Amino acid sequence: MGRRNGAGRGGRQGGGRDRGRDRGRSGGGAGAGDGAPRVARTLFVLLITANFVINYTSTAMNVALSDIVDDLGTSLTGVQSVISLYALVVAACLITGSKLGARHGDRRTFVVGGQIFAVGALVTALGPTLPFMLVGWSLLQGAGVALMLPALVSLLTESFTGAARTKALSALGVSAGIASGVAPVAGGLIFHYLSWRVSFLLATVVTLAVVLLMRREAGPEPSRTRPDRRFDNLGALLSAAGFGLLVVATLLAGRYGLIEDRQDFQVLGVTLLRRGQVSPVPLLAGAGLVVLAVFAGWERHLIKRGRDSLVRLVVLRDRRIGVGSLTLVMLFLVPSGMLFLVPVFLQTTAGFDALRSGITLISMPVALSVGASMTARLVGSGRMTHRTAQLWAFSLMTAGCVAVAVMFGPRWDVSAVGLALTPGLLLVGFGRGMATTANDLVQSAAPPEEVSDVTGLSRTATYLGSSFGVALAGAFMTTTLLLAFEAGVKDSTVLSSAQRQRVVQAVEHQVQVTAATDDAVRARLASQGVTGAAADELVRVNAEARGRALAVAALGMGVLAVVGFLLALGLPRGPATPAGPATPAGPAVPTARPPA
Repeated sequence: MGRRNGAGRGGRQGGGRDRGRDRGRSGGGAGAGDGAPRVARTLFVLLITANFVINYTSTAMNVALSDIVDDLGTSLTGVQSVISLYALVVAACLITGSKLGARHGDRRTFVVGGQIFAVGALVTALGPTLPFMLVGWSLLQGAGVALMLPALVSLLTESFTGAARTKALSALGVSAGIASGVAPVAGGLIFHYLSWRVSFLLATVVTLAVVLLMRREAGPEPSRTRPDRRFDNLGALLSAAGFGLLVVATLLAGRYGLIEDRQDFQVLGVTLLRRGQVSPVPLLAGAGLVVLAVFAGWERHLIKRGRDSLVRLVVLRDRRIGVGSLTLVMLFLVPSGMLFLVPVFLQTTAGFDALRSGITLISMPVALSVGASMTARLVGSGRMTHRTAQLWAFSLMTAGCVAVAVMFGPRWDVSAVGLALTPGLLLVGFGRGMATTANDLVQSAAPPEEVSDVTGLSRTATYLGSSFGVALAGAFMTTTLLLAFEAGVKDSTVLSSAQRQRVVQAVEHQVQVTAATDDAVRARLASQGVTGAAADELVRVNAEARGRALAVAALGMGVLAVVGFLLALGLPRGPATPAGPATPAGPAVPTARPPA
């Protein structure tokens, strides 16, 4: 077995060199720069544009929450549920989408996904009610993204080699970061002067243009598996259920708490867990892990019987892929959590509107672009290893989280805090930029016949990281907010004993707890008949609790960045080994790895 593995690694090294020479002669993937052939450059631009649109619309949806609520005449909870379901659909279907690309061709799968995404964006833009948004955004656009993302990553992986591949895959992270940074500003302008619907109409037009150009540029494309073999339907169901349960658990964390249930957990009117018992979050997460374990066992069973599996989990035995995928989770988790917390602070404490908040956040994508460009050159030229890049990335993000947490403290003047947040945001953004080379590390470790397996796992890792980041940041914030507010009320000398007891009881039984502006808290108190000194005291207590909660949540993201640093220590110290040579059309070629 050891001899076979060694031969496999040696074969990949030699194959990678041959593959680079062959492509240099044929022009199949020379690079993403000026020396790349026209087809490769066109493909690169189209795929990066599609990735930009996907990330822009996701961020724009979050920025436009209040506008959507007013326009559709619905509730904030309803719109947030639609967004949550979108994340669920994407995360649950990414591995299946990657397998479909391997069976039917990545270009074809990307085009089909783009068409579904464009239809979904159009339905979202024109829909008069929330159910239309549920179908357009959550289901259609979610399914489209699940097909497009693995396909575009696989296409970039197979179209470029060496330093060009490092730059191309790093550009994915850059385009996502720029889209997330531009969306609050561009989206804020569009929402203010036009409508939130315009953003989705633009997404429809741009996506259709990309699809049409992809179809025109498409050439013969061999599949990496035999499409005539039976599709692993049970594997697709198990993977969707397992990852879906994990995402649902993260979505419920802010509402029910991470450990102890803050309110009765009901399903279809039946109370399954009562307040004070264990939260549904660890139970659902545990159930998801059990289902994924069953999924892994089923995939091994198929491979041993020589059948076509949904994904070959044996790829995770390679530290570049296994540890690299875990690193990807953390690399997306930390910045996603911070991008949730900073706007909450700016809009609830500093009183910024969405546009001004977006302008404050623009320093992150700027730093991300600089960090990604610099690191891609260093890694591509061999002057820095992927491991070193990830260690620096987590170190910078840790420092950035701490710097931002300090500014969340109540003693700072909020009128100047927007500018004061810039150093922390620059550190987080630059660290996230350095982390973009993790895509190259993971993808380059796979030979062509395993690209779909690695792509499905790595894209799922990034989406889980994003979902976990927002959920954990929200859970840290709401848990600390509750504890700090209750402590402040109990210690108040302004409120009477009866008032303190009523407030604590009201907070404990509140269905949804979140950070709110002073004006929103005062208005809510007035609607309940609380005015005067008591209202002023509760507004003060809430403001202090809100600042403390945001600071604790930001520090929590810093701790998770340290966890990511420790994970990155397990990455190989040397340079990445290039993937093996391309394989001809037909059945997948057996790998040199031992069977799962």
